[in-house]
Amino acid sequence: MKILRHFILVVLVLSSISCSDSFLDKDPLGRPSSSVLFNTPEGIELMLNAAYAQNREFGLTAFGWFVAKELGSDDTNPGSNQGDGSVPRMTDFSNFRYLSNITDLNTFWNSSYTLIAQANLVIENAPLVEFEDSGLQNRLIAEAKFLRAEVYFNLVRGWGGVPIKENVDFDPAVASQVTPRSSAEEVYNFIEGDLTDAIPHLPLKSEYPGSELGRITKGAAQTLLAQAYLHQGNYDDCLVQATSVIESGEYSLYPEYWQVSNHQFKNGAESIFEIQMIYREERDMTNNWQKWQGVRGSGSGWGFFSPSEELANAYEDEDPRKEYTIYFQGEPWPFSGDTNINWAPGTDPRANQKTMLPRPFDPGFAGHSPTNRVVLRYADVLLMAAECYNETGNPGEALKYLEMVRARAREGQDVLPEITETDKVALRHLIWDERRFELALEGYRAFDIRRYDKVEPDFAKNLYHSIGKTDYAVGKHDLYPIPLAEMDFDTEDVLVQNPGWE
Repeated sequence: MKILRHFILVVLVLSSISCSDSFLDKDPLGRPSSSVLFNTPEGIELMLNAAYAQNREFGLTAFGWFVAKELGSDDTNPGSNQGDGSVPRMTDFSNFRYLSNITDLNTFWNSSYTLIAQANLVIENAPLVEFEDSGLQNRLIAEAKFLRAEVYFNLVRGWGGVPIKENVDFDPAVASQVTPRSSAEEVYNFIEGDLTDAIPHLPLKSEYPGSELGRITKGAAQTLLAQAYLHQGNYDDCLVQATSVIESGEYSLYPEYWQVSNHQFKNGAESIFEIQMIYREERDMTNNWQKWQGVRGSGSGWGFFSPSEELANAYEDEDPRKEYTIYFQGEPWPFSGDTNINWAPGTDPRANQKTMLPRPFDPGFAGHSPTNRVVLRYADVLLMAAECYNETGNPGEALKYLEMVRARAREGQDVLPEITETDKVALRHLIWDERRFELALEGYRAFDIRRYDKVEPDFAKNLYHSIGKTDYAVGKHDLYPIPLAEMDFDTEDVLVQNPGWE
């Protein structure tokens, strides 16, 4: 399996890249030869675009992403209905009754390492190519390092220490060797190194032409680095990076919360990094993010990963974000007023409104939606700053950034009163709550719960047990299991399984 993964990579690169004047809307021009890919600036950029495109693949935007980043939380249900063969598997995962051979975690793991290998191709080969513009050369390497760091950040939060791959092995004898796991600390150091290297060579968002919107920026790398520091409890360094993003003047909150996920505002003022999607008449690009979460029975999707009742009930009274985040059965279709909506029997009466488009749209349009998946946005930066200021003893500054997020959320209404709490622990929980409501269903919650558990031991167990997920076990479900297929391939016992999964 390891050998095939690395050799198939070359086929993936050759078959998935193409070129035109636009970063995303590209018409195929045939498969470039290896002499072009590995020896010209154009080839290096094509390889990098293939790494970007990997983020749209099923394993990183569909079931694997949902399972790894959302379903193991209190915000998301399996969704769909019992007639779908995937629901029992999703239900077992949601209730912490899964095994190390669960398909979706394995898919996420494998897709992640494919993206790492694609980024490594750029990082390894770009320095060997003669560029007229050394700035472009450094920028392409920096973009690849961000993409690699972002993948490792997901892996280390999910699995702890994982194998670090810095190159692509084409020799079968080498490719078949199992790479030992590094420690979580070593993986974080690797992430920090990639991002620290990348930041000086990345443009500000405003420095990219419109045709290049969606590429990695300096602000994106600084935001990801801030997140990495935050998940390690390094509040001082997190604050440095978050402050740099805030003071750059490159970002601001949208005036209204619904604009955060509306396709008409993608890559706008609040956007730091998004997975780019467009609608093409050829329908040769599948938007798994939209496809699987749309209302089942309405022609807009399959109804998976619906917002939980716990999330719906947790919002403060009259918080506008609730209505913009959760679409409830019986409501008019968002932004269109259409009330002729069919919900398949047996499905949850809630859907993720952040994935939904206004009607009318063509039959089958959900799979070809232009709705981007937002990865990083400015509200998270403000909430990181609030949390870091509170944890380092400056509640006044924490409240300032917290209020910026709440002020936008209330949209001028007499709701969401301004928070004045200065007790450290009490304010911590208010900030954590604000993260839940502001960033709901965007891939933060499951890993945030793990992070909170390190700050306040037994936080996760108490939370999950309180909502009936009593199979959650401390020491086991702190981390995902290394995929069974990886362990089976390791005939020399180089890998070590996570506790509780032996």
